[in-house]
This record gives sequence, structure tokens and C-alpha cells, in this order.
Amino acid sequence: MKLLVCAFEYPPHGSGIANAAQSVVEELQKLGVDVTVCSPTGPDIVIGNPRLIRDLPLVGLLQYWGGVERIDGTDAYDAVWCHNPLFPLGSPLPRTIGTIHSTYRDKLASGMAPNLYYRLAAAIERRSLLRTARRGRLTTASQNVLDDLTSIGIDPGTVALIPNGVDTGRFAPGGDRDALRREFGIPDDEIVLLSLGRLSEAKRPERLVEVFAGVAGRVPRSTLVIAGTGERLGETRSRAVSLGVADRVRFLGRVSAEQVPRLYRLADCYVMASRSEGSPLSLLEALSSGLPAVVSDISPLRFVGDSGCGLVVDFDDPERAADRISAYLSGDLRVAGELARAYVEGRLDWAVISRRYLDLFEQVAEER
Repeated sequence: MKLLVCAFEYPPHGSGIANAAQSVVEELQKLGVDVTVCSPTGPDIVIGNPRLIRDLPLVGLLQYWGGVERIDGTDAYDAVWCHNPLFPLGSPLPRTIGTIHSTYRDKLASGMAPNLYYRLAAAIERRSLLRTARRGRLTTASQNVLDDLTSIGIDPGTVALIPNGVDTGRFAPGGDRDALRREFGIPDDEIVLLSLGRLSEAKRPERLVEVFAGVAGRVPRSTLVIAGTGERLGETRSRAVSLGVADRVRFLGRVSAEQVPRLYRLADCYVMASRSEGSPLSLLEALSSGLPAVVSDISPLRFVGDSGCGLVVDFDDPERAADRISAYLSGDLRVAGELARAYVEGRLDWAVISRRYLDLFEQVAEER
């Protein structure tokens, strides 16, 4: 099988979409699939401007997908896998499978982006999704996104729900926690909560620090480690200072891919205060590493509580959230961590998820 993969971000640049695309590509290549990757950084076909996509997303994305439309020889591929495709006139590519990781509509609905720019982006996106769905197949990793697609008029029965996965070999429990803590200057007896990812409005890092300030008053030997950068970094630092917990919150900044598995192994619990999510890879990595999680009460994250892998709390009520988290941290976190590892290992390894994608790609190729 010959597969063309089109993603506007791909390692070594990008985050969630890039990592998901690369993980599936690597598993498919192990299965003998001939994969060509097109992104602003290649590795096979280079289209688009990463800086333009970062600074003016809508303009950069339209430029990228316009370039994808002009790729020669696309009919030679058995299927074309597009990540968050943006074809306002409909996909001109044969046998398109569009995987929708997130939507502008969700940002508008959650109040994160009420301005005219995002309204225009959501309108263009809606037009593109409707037209792409008519000519190809759609998938998503999140029930939340599936609900968005349904709300704009796409038949949910035509959308495959395929969750994100995780490399359970790379992200696994380790016995070197104490050594890692000494390396990072964290006392052995601290309870460490870890947050990893882009510090954006959707992630609500300032609210996370606010809730942690309440936890710190109840659990004296506790530390919040925040790894990552983003537009809310400065405000989050300032919030920690104003709440008097600057000495209890560690900001690590950008961390390399090699460091990430080690960060999970030094922590006791993973924490997310997001107001909006798709299927966050960092959460799956943490669970695979044997960490229980404390997550916000939104639909894509509620499986954490349902599966016994952690605690779901309402971060919109900081005092109540701090109470519940403090009580949770006082219990035995090892049991929930073991459940988390077992849950991910049996259901969400990338090898399992990639087989589901391959089945879909083969169905599309057979229709050729």
C-alpha cells in the first residue's frame, strides 16, 4: 500500500498532531506500508511556512493546504491521510481520510476566541469539513470533536472514532525516581504534581496555579512542576508570585523529547486544568508511565475517573477542587497508577491504534 500523509506540523517541530502523525507512520512502516510525508518540514515533501502557521495560523494553514492541492501524482497513492484538512472548496485529492484533532468551533463555544478572526476561521473550517466529508472519510480521536462535527451537519455514523495512542515501551514506570529528583533538585519526600504542555488559554495554567495554591496550604510537602512554554507563561509566573507559591511551583520551560519520559517518572501525579481538549497525548503518556491523573471535568477527560485512573474535578470551583485534590493526594496513589498503566497498555498502544487506521486506509483503497 502507498499512503500520502499531509500534516501542517511534523517532528521535530510541533506537538500533539505532529507526534500522533509520526507515531502512526512509524507503526505503519513496520507493517510494510510505503509512506510519504508532506509537511512544512518534510521529511519527504516540503510545503508551507512554519513561522506563518505559528504567527498567522489561518493564513498559514490556507497556504499549506493550497500547496497540498497542487502536489503532482496524488492519484498514485492508495489513500491520502490529512490532519485537520482545510479545503474550502472541497478536497481535490483522491481517497482522502481527514483526521480532525480539534476545531475552531470548539474554541468559540468555550469562549476562548470570541473575536472576528476566529469566527472567520470557524466559518471557513465548517465549509471545508462539510465538503471534505462529502468526498472522503473523517476520523477523530475525541467524542468532543465528534459532537462538534455533528453540530455542523456531518452524520456521526460516517465518522470513525479512533483514539490517540501512546508508546507504552517508551513511556513506562521506572525505578529511578529518587535519582531523578536529586537531579532536578526536588526533595525525595515531596508530593510532585506534573503539568506538561503548551501554556495556552485552553490549558488554563493560571487556574491550575490558583488551585495548587489551595492544595499547597493543605498539603505542606507538595510541589507543582510545570514543563512547557506558551503565550500564558508570563501570566502564570506572575500568578504564582501573587498567590505566594512561587517557591512551590517549578517552571522548567521547554523540555526536549528525550527528557519527557524522565519527567513522568519523577512525579507522583499528573494534572490538567484544561477547559478544552481533544485527546491529549501528554495525559496518555503520563498514564502509561504509571501516574494517576487529576483532570478537569470535561467530556474528553472523564474516562480518567470512569476507569479508576485518577480524579475528575471542577476547576471552575477552586476551593472545592483544592479540597478534593488534597484528599486524593493523601491516599495511596500507587493503586491508581497501576490501574492507569494497565488501562493504557491494553487499549491504547500505538501498535493497536495504527492497526485501526490501516484497516480504514485499506477500505478506502479497495473502493478505488
